Parts: sequence; C-alpha cells; structure tokens
Amino acid sequence: MASKFIIQIKSSYDELWRYNLSAMCGAFDSVGERVDFVKAESFIAEVGANLKSAPDDYTAKREMKLQTEPCDSIVAYIYVVPHTLPRDRDVADCKPFDLSIKVQMGSETIYNVKHKINQWSGASIELKLPTK
Repeated sequence: MASKFIIQIKSSYDELWRYNLSAMCGAFDSVGERVDFVKAESFIAEVGANLKSAPDDYTAKREMKLQTEPCDSIVAYIYVVPHTLPRDRDVADCKPFDLSIKVQMGSETIYNVKHKINQWSGASIELKLPTK
C-alpha cells in the first residue's frame, strides 16, 4: 500500500558547518515507475573554501527533511561534502562524527541509523527502502 515517506537527516556535531549537505530521493510505485522526486540542500560554502570559523549567520542545529508523495518504495542519496578540512593533521584527533538518518513510511519508522562520517572525506549514503 502506498505511503508517504519522510526522511530526516540531522547531526549535533559542533563543526558540521564545515560540510555541505545534499539529499535527493526518488519515489516509486509497486511496478517500479517513478511517481515523485524530492531534494534538499544545506549549502554553507564552496568546496575548498577553508573557512576559519562558522559563518556569522550559521545556525548550530542543522536538520534536513524530505517528504514524498504516496509511493511504495524509495531510493535516496545523501551526500556530506567537506568544504573546509579539519585543522588537526593527526588522524587520531579527527574521529568520525555521527549523522542520524531516520525514515518513516507512513507512521512506521523503517530506518533509524547513526552513520559515522569521516571528517576528511565526508560521505555518500544510498538508501533503498523498504528492504525486502
């Protein structure tokens, strides 16, 4: 049965300002035809900007949300792209940070995972839901 999907992406990492976030999601019916496409972006700076600190208008709590029209399945891509690399050059001092991704299908939570994000490379995350 077709349901709306809601994808929530958030992190409490203090230096999340060093990353641009982008997400896109295709929504498909029971025979695999695309019925919707949604996207969201949280852009801070051009890649390579090497900012010294967070922009003055930066809000520490960043969250993105996408919602589809009713569908049977989704394929979503979430990108975490660094534009400013860590100041520390020792890998041991740059532990991965958490990015929480929660997906609801109707009122049911079908995915709720904290992904570890490498501070140097960011991440590309693919979700195909629901899983069979």
